[in-house]
Amino acid sequence: MSHKKGQEQTLDAKKAEYNRPYLGDELIENEEFAAIFRQRAYAMRHDARELRAQGITLGPFLEIGAGNVQRSAMLMNEFGVDGVATEISFKSLKNAQHVYTLLDFESGPLLICCDAHHIPFLPNTFAFVFAYQTLHHFDDLRPIIAECHRVLARHGHFFFDEEPVDSWVRRMARGNRMLSHPPTRAQALAMKIGVEKLFWDDGEHERSQGITEARFDIDEWREFLRPFKVESVVVNRKLKLRSDLYKPALTAFLSSLTGGNIRGLCRKDNGRPVTQPFRERLMCVDCQSDGLMMQETYIVCPNCVRHYPIEDGIASMLPLEVAQYVAAPIN
Repeated sequence: MSHKKGQEQTLDAKKAEYNRPYLGDELIENEEFAAIFRQRAYAMRHDARELRAQGITLGPFLEIGAGNVQRSAMLMNEFGVDGVATEISFKSLKNAQHVYTLLDFESGPLLICCDAHHIPFLPNTFAFVFAYQTLHHFDDLRPIIAECHRVLARHGHFFFDEEPVDSWVRRMARGNRMLSHPPTRAQALAMKIGVEKLFWDDGEHERSQGITEARFDIDEWREFLRPFKVESVVVNRKLKLRSDLYKPALTAFLSSLTGGNIRGLCRKDNGRPVTQPFRERLMCVDCQSDGLMMQETYIVCPNCVRHYPIEDGIASMLPLEVAQYVAAPIN
């Protein structure tokens, strides 16, 4: 399923994301869940060590689609940087306290329930913006990438690790096979070399819940990332096909055929450097005013007087139209 140009994530899809389930104590008590969240946190540790070794500044940071906050919490507690975890699912952010207990973390980032189309910060606020396994929940990445670029400061970096690169070859080979089907010999072999998603569609479950599941080809990734200077792109975690996307190369051709998860590191070369703490750079998502005042139970915009509630340590900063729709009862 490739994306349809010009479409953004629909309000229905945002609502499906907003209403992801709250795990609570089950996150700790369920051994399978606990193992998943530990693995994701440790993967963040590995990536952060590699990025820091390359001289990348990791904070202040902003995470897009933070889920249950294990990655942002890892950055704070093991790398000594501060930042913000954003996510449209309020219930996922509520799981953060359980994640801190699971991983024995003492503290966590600022938590904001928001829409990635409307990040509630002024331009040039962060040195590092990152996203794991979340960009494929949008039909069109151009507005999302534009927001990441906007809030990054000069020489800041955008890092992503994402769902498979797609192509007509992959769509033909994949057919209608689902991850839940017993693997064929071809699928088993594909898993060994890291091209398993040639042979099945692992997004059907989330699509059945109304959540957007898009797949982008290599040409679309080139278009999406144009605002940045692309420093590195790797397609397929096992084959490690490296490409800068824009120069003709055999690896770029092979990556368009084999696919696999895509990860990239991009740099913003314009704008201004970080000059103020990010908590002083909040922006109203309705009127785009700055100077927001953070109180104990709400954040208030001095211009339009919009009050953003803070509940369970989570600030809800969705645009009014989105907030009214996603929080409405499901019929």
